[in-house]
Amino acid sequence: MDLLILSDSEENRRSLFRLRFPLEEQPSLVTELEDYKVIEFAENSARLVANGTSICSDKWTPAVIKLKTGAEICTNVKLSRIEDDNLIVSLEKHITQKDIMSEQRRLLAKYGKPGLLDH
Repeated sequence: MDLLILSDSEENRRSLFRLRFPLEEQPSLVTELEDYKVIEFAENSARLVANGTSICSDKWTPAVIKLKTGAEICTNVKLSRIEDDNLIVSLEKHITQKDIMSEQRRLLAKYGKPGLLDH
């Protein structure tokens, strides 16, 4: 059995990989008190629309990411920082690379490769 060993640069690229969602495909991040639209996510973080509310930055909050496919990812979130009208949250239970790639394939099949001006 061969083992895949990632170089430092490959590991860095993987940790920085983010999946950005088209407006109509944005998942929801649901907490006990509020629902947020997910603009993008990575294995250990997510960018949310702020809604004029915030998530606690000093304790983990239970949350569920609900994808448009109906799949749900249970995790805990903690506010990392606020940028403009977005909340950047850390995910205690990371999103698996398998889930990210599955969502990416689904979006590519539905919308094709994004253009340079789509970002």
